[in-house]
Amino acid sequence: MLTPDETAAPPQPLGEAEGAPSPGGSAAALPPPPDGDLAAPSPLPAEFVRYAVALEAPELAWGYLNGRLTAADTGTLAFLRRCDLGPGPGEAFARIHARGTDPSPLAAVCREIVDGRTGRGGDAEDPRRVWDYLELSHRLSRGDTGGGEASGLQLAAGRREFLLSRAASGRGMNWQDSSALLGTDRPEEVDAAFERGEELVGVAVIGLALTHPHATAILPRVARALDRALASSDPRLRHQGIVALAHTARLHRTIDRRCLDLLRRCPRGSEADDDLWAYVPRRRLPWWLWRHRLGEPPRRWLRRVGKALSGARGDG
Repeated sequence: MLTPDETAAPPQPLGEAEGAPSPGGSAAALPPPPDGDLAAPSPLPAEFVRYAVALEAPELAWGYLNGRLTAADTGTLAFLRRCDLGPGPGEAFARIHARGTDPSPLAAVCREIVDGRTGRGGDAEDPRRVWDYLELSHRLSRGDTGGGEASGLQLAAGRREFLLSRAASGRGMNWQDSSALLGTDRPEEVDAAFERGEELVGVAVIGLALTHPHATAILPRVARALDRALASSDPRLRHQGIVALAHTARLHRTIDRRCLDLLRRCPRGSEADDDLWAYVPRRRLPWWLWRHRLGEPPRRWLRRVGKALSGARGDG
């Protein structure tokens, strides 16, 4: 993970006369700020942005130039998106990342990328819109309910446009590159890949297990991989689901009932069996896994214990 200088300040926001795009497009305008709250938005944390949207390079560049990101977080997100897309598609992100946190070179390449977006089409035609959505989403995630139902509708519309539709089209990740997919950190990308029938969806499930901070986002996708693999007798996808489940057990020390039911239908002695036994509290593990690890059925073991206890009482 990058360790750039957090103190590097972004350049002053672009004004309309300096080429900053004006709000527009299909998304509804955000509600005005509360009375007296006219200050420029604070930078958003990279750890929020990375899970919320699949940024286009002009959007990332615009966000830095307009104070929505620090230099350090701009570099972090550029690195992550370069990893998502691989060589070629991720070249613009590689250029941003290569400038580090030095404000002047970073601002120069960001301005070049923003200016070069004209005529290319796509959501990046108006980079400001995604940041309006991100600011609203971040505010609501912190418990700010200002705007009421209107904000909720705008949040749903932004999520559809800037996350779900990009995942559905496959442009958020490089689905031809296994190494890129091992960095998958947005569950929506995995869901869309299942719907499209991507050949490497199992690799993306493993990536999600390695990168996402919450097991509740990982386990349903692991279950979907195992369910599909068992239904289609696909040994490769089954193994990928098992490996993803093993990583989840090791990193999060948890499991759910659906995954256990599916794992029971898989051959014993897998990576998931081993890591569940090693990292998940034993009281949460099912009897069939105990039987496998102990080497004999619990009932027979209990009968032996009972006979031994009865014999001890008889001798006494």
